[in-house]
Amino acid sequence: MSLFDFFNFFSPAHNEKRPEDAALCGRGERPKNGADAQPCLSDVYKNSTRAKRRQADAPLCGRSMVEMLGVLAIIGVLSVGAMSGYAKAMLKYKLNKQTEQLNSILTGIILHRHEWRTTQGSIHLKNYFVQLGFVPEDMDQDNTDYLYDVFNNKVSITTSGRKDDGTMTSVGVSYDIDTSASFEVCQNIYQTVKGFADNLYRINIGKTIDGASGTSYSTSFYGKQHCANHLKCLANISVSDIYETCQFCKDSKTCNIWFSTLMDDF
Repeated sequence: MSLFDFFNFFSPAHNEKRPEDAALCGRGERPKNGADAQPCLSDVYKNSTRAKRRQADAPLCGRSMVEMLGVLAIIGVLSVGAMSGYAKAMLKYKLNKQTEQLNSILTGIILHRHEWRTTQGSIHLKNYFVQLGFVPEDMDQDNTDYLYDVFNNKVSITTSGRKDDGTMTSVGVSYDIDTSASFEVCQNIYQTVKGFADNLYRINIGKTIDGASGTSYSTSFYGKQHCANHLKCLANISVSDIYETCQFCKDSKTCNIWFSTLMDDF
């Protein structure tokens, strides 16, 4: 007990009976008769009243600086964990959205690939697939020949593979990846494209590096109808194969994934 509390406790004001205490009767007492009689209060009310007085008389205590710093540290740790969990959840959502976008585009290409057998030269097919409804609305962001996926990566659909007579042999998708966040995106593209191995011709990655001329290419994986003669089959690609292939984009200036399907199955 502090010196202040000691003198406060033994002060006359502290031991003085309060006027309102006169209305409190002891256990078993009855109210007095007469003009000066005061009603007795219930035990419950008396106990609550005394508790409130004791609470009012008690000194107010605050929190120490150490306690406050501890609370702030806990809040900081929880905030970091929440932000990390949110970032992972958003990445998962975007990867699932990217899968939906690719599935829709590849379905349209495979269903309509035979319609460009007689076209001359390479042409962009974005508007055609937009009109058919195979391109999600959020991918068509401007009036150019390009689409943009949920990661804002540029995507184009074109005819390619010129024959001697000038006609084209395949319909392909060119996927330009932002190298700052390419690894998970690359893996997701390969996993999605693998599901169309029965109808695709080939998939590979091309990249350019600062200080180097030209473009270098990764190992190609081929569809089921085209992976004979020791060519690697897309249908049999493993998680480790995808991981190793996507590492090809590491430290690159630009990275492009190309996959195509032939207009004629040969």
